Amino acid sequence: MTSETKRKIEHIVPVVFVLLLRYLNAWQALLFAFVGIMYGLFLSKMLVKSAFRKHEREKGFSSGKLIYGVMVFILILLFYKKMYIVAGAWAIMSLGDGCSNIFGKAYGKRKLPWNPEKSWIGSAAFVFFGGVGAAILMWWVNQGHAFTQATLGQMQTPLIWSYFFISAFSAAFLAAGVESLPLKINDNITVPLTAGLFLYATTIINWEHLNNAHSIIGALGVNISFGLLAYYLKTVSKSGLIGGVIVGTIIYLCLGIGGFLILFTFFTLGSWSSKHKYKWKASHGVAQENKGRRGVKHAVAKGGVGLIMAIMALLTDIPEVFKIAFVAAFATATFDTISSELGQIYGKKPILITTMKSVPVGTDGAISIEGTILGVSSAALIGAEAYVLQLISLSSIIIVVIAAFIGTTVESVLGATIERRKWVSNEVINFINISTGAGVSMLMVKIL
Repeated sequence: MTSETKRKIEHIVPVVFVLLLRYLNAWQALLFAFVGIMYGLFLSKMLVKSAFRKHEREKGFSSGKLIYGVMVFILILLFYKKMYIVAGAWAIMSLGDGCSNIFGKAYGKRKLPWNPEKSWIGSAAFVFFGGVGAAILMWWVNQGHAFTQATLGQMQTPLIWSYFFISAFSAAFLAAGVESLPLKINDNITVPLTAGLFLYATTIINWEHLNNAHSIIGALGVNISFGLLAYYLKTVSKSGLIGGVIVGTIIYLCLGIGGFLILFTFFTLGSWSSKHKYKWKASHGVAQENKGRRGVKHAVAKGGVGLIMAIMALLTDIPEVFKIAFVAAFATATFDTISSELGQIYGKKPILITTMKSVPVGTDGAISIEGTILGVSSAALIGAEAYVLQLISLSSIIIVVIAAFIGTTVESVLGATIERRKWVSNEVINFINISTGAGVSMLMVKIL
């Protein structure tokens, strides 16, 4: 048995402990997860050091095994009121990701076109084993907690089996897609978070709200027209055209012309700022690739979070919260783009956010007073436009601007640290940045 096979077995075996979630309360579960963190930190290298990779044996430490325990701890913190979500996300991380590697290495001859390190067989194994395991374990944990609540005199009806089957396989399919992407982020982070957040979303969605969706013919017509115009003006590539039309059409369906105009404003400002003094940027090595044309990866990185917020605004019973998060997502994206593209030109003294020392123009994590002011102004413009379009209230504009500022600050810190070390791509940083802006706005709405 190879060390890599042992590693995957060690990755899969802990899923049996998911069975205990049926009997544990939140504090007991957190304590149990803490033991898992200690195992990844200390015990694993003593008990199964043969499952360590070469560079891990040299360091005497495996970050992947530590992250595994940390993510279980985070899942419990996030979803302790619905422990079956923890069970589902844990099962997909353990069984889906683990079996994907085993079957992919053994039988994965046909590779994925977007990632030659992954295979169709591996992804199929991810969905099958992750989906089956998640469905069974979610049902098991929910049945136990429903029984416990009943004994305490509290009404809680166990969820039906079809919900677990459909939601588990849907979450596994989505997580498999994320796992297949060539991201420089540990799968033990992306997979459980994707699965957990999706499973949580299924618990607050009301499908009857689909009746409120806007006209698909109008949505397609508007987005195809503007997409072709953008392609003609050389602001998007072919993949960017397709990705932009998909993102824009769904946003229009969910939020109507108001949501589309927010997207359009972000795209217009971003494209203009990228093209502005492009020759100067190119001469200094800081210009946007492909002559400023946006591709599908930019559509996903910059518009993916807003797309999710738009869908949640349509399908949940708290549309106001998700509308603010939608606006905050695009305000953060606009803040980031404007402060970067124009700050490189007009910023007189760029400094690295982590050291506050002067750095050359275009340095990852660099900020400037001029760029920050322009970024704040652009975020405020997005917020004001959303108010005029009746997407958010007047008082929510300040929430949007603060959230955008925090999100972009996080982006600068990550740029100065992990991006400079080439641990993650710029698109991943953008997605984290915009997710932070949307999340902060939702947190502020809850607090205020």
